[in-house]
Amino acid sequence: MGSSNMFYRGSGFWVRDSQAEVWLYLLAQEAKAVAAPAEWLVAAREDWELQATVGFVGFVSSRLDDHVGTHPDRVALTLELSERVLRRLLAWSPAIPKDVANSFGTGGPGSLFLQDPPTDSFLACGRAFISLLRGEFPPGFDRWAL
Repeated sequence: MGSSNMFYRGSGFWVRDSQAEVWLYLLAQEAKAVAAPAEWLVAAREDWELQATVGFVGFVSSRLDDHVGTHPDRVALTLELSERVLRRLLAWSPAIPKDVANSFGTGGPGSLFLQDPPTDSFLACGRAFISLLRGEFPPGFDRWAL
C-alpha cells in the first residue's frame, strides 16, 4: 500500500492511499449533493472521485490548489462539505461496514476491504484535511496524519 501527500498552499500531510481515497470519495459524494454546483465544484468532484477509484498508488491527490485555490467561497464550501464527511464517518464509527466501504470502489479495480475498516484513520485524514484548508499548517509543513 502506498502513501500520498495531501498538499495545499505550500503545506501538506501524508496519509495512506486508502485514507486519501475514502476521504476523497466521500467528499465527492457530498459535492454531488450540492444543488446547481458551480463549474469548479463539478470539476473537483469528478477529479476527487477519479483520484479515489483509479488506484494511483502513491499519487492520490486532492489538487486543492487547482480546484479551490485561494477563493474564500470555494474554501468555505469545501470546508462545509468536509464537515459533512466527518459527520458521516462519525455515524459509522467505530468502523464502516465492509459492504458499504467496498461499494465505494476505492483503491482501483479489484481492491476490497476484507474487514470493516475502522473510521479512526479516515477521521484523522479528514481532520488534517480541514486544518490544511483552514491554513493551520505553517508553510512547508509536512507530517503524517495517521
